[in-house]
Amino acid sequence: MTKQALQYFMHYGPAALRFELAGDLNDEGASRLDRDWRSASAVIGHRALIVDLTFVTSAEEEGRTLLARWYAAGAQLIAQSNVSRKLAEAIIGKPLPVSASADSASADGTWLPFRSYVSAGVWP
Repeated sequence: MTKQALQYFMHYGPAALRFELAGDLNDEGASRLDRDWRSASAVIGHRALIVDLTFVTSAEEEGRTLLARWYAAGAQLIAQSNVSRKLAEAIIGKPLPVSASADSASADGTWLPFRSYVSAGVWP
């Protein structure tokens, strides 16, 4: 099985910074993601961090460590597929809250989930 390289999108809003991840969260991708988070956090201040893992297919050690660190610091993880939910729960060591859905987390209007772009045939 071929692994898909990590892709991610950052969505800024008044209350949160959201990362929407897709593909394999390998060590190289995790390093890039962490660097981008550090750059963004210097600009956005203390906004909440929301990480949508719905389209993540796997995660290597550095990616798991990064997500665990973010979760421990208060990040909200969203996982709407069986694969991503099992991955997130393995990383944090407990079940994700039922409210960890993309629809409830997008209430501040900072993003249109990836699946909406794909189903509509629209790309920003």
